[in-house]
Amino acid sequence: MIQYIVQPGDNLYSISLRFKTNVTILMQVNQLTDPQKIYPGQVLRIPLPHADCTTIVSDKAIGCPGEDNQGAGFPNIARGSTGPFVLLLQGQLTKLGFYKANMDGVYTTITEGSVIQFQISRNLPPSGQVDTKTWKHLLDDAQCSQNAPPYHSTMLLSGLLMILSTEKPSYKPGEIISLSLMKINLSNETIQLNYNSSQRYDFKLSSSSGRTAWRWSDDKSFTQVLGKISISPGQVIRYTEQTTLPAAIENGRFHVLGWNTAKQINHIKLHVIIR
Repeated sequence: MIQYIVQPGDNLYSISLRFKTNVTILMQVNQLTDPQKIYPGQVLRIPLPHADCTTIVSDKAIGCPGEDNQGAGFPNIARGSTGPFVLLLQGQLTKLGFYKANMDGVYTTITEGSVIQFQISRNLPPSGQVDTKTWKHLLDDAQCSQNAPPYHSTMLLSGLLMILSTEKPSYKPGEIISLSLMKINLSNETIQLNYNSSQRYDFKLSSSSGRTAWRWSDDKSFTQVLGKISISPGQVIRYTEQTTLPAAIENGRFHVLGWNTAKQINHIKLHVIIR
């Protein structure tokens, strides 16, 4: 399940065509009563890639047929592959508990071993390579899983996939938290992002009560000059920072926000909950 920001001119039918789903599923997933009442800036949840599921209950897809188009069109990848589809693979394996290493977009022997473990668990030939059938199982299982980690958040906007993550779901006071914000161009065209300053991203850590414990940009200064970044098809841009969980923060859950500061998308903040 991913999140999509409604753009001017969008309607549920055009969105359903773009993501190879249908209007009924989009209405059920997003609890919409009128297919005409969506608006620019609205966040919709979308099963991606599409599975021909007949019933949607909450975030979980029910009744996925054994053979459908899930995974069709995805490239075969194996050890040595790099790029956004390897990142997608690592994200799905992480959600299912088979991959514990960093999501770096590089298909190493660690990634291969995780794929083999997954294939064995699903009675697939343990080739260590991801073909259409393996993609189908990965996408079906990750989409239908209720155990997706709280420390991984994704959003897709006009071909630009953004991923916010931490390396684990829980931390002790005083422990270092490593944050990662990635941008991946999944479209076939170059995406240009425009900025009002030299700042390109930001992170924030807050308690469950809403108190800000840390914000990356607070002690930074940025040149107030217009800038732009062009992201080629398949290109990955990653920002990483670290902070320490304050000892005085309230017990319980706390929130990590990460966002890109480009003018087009600076209002979109990815959110993960860690403990």
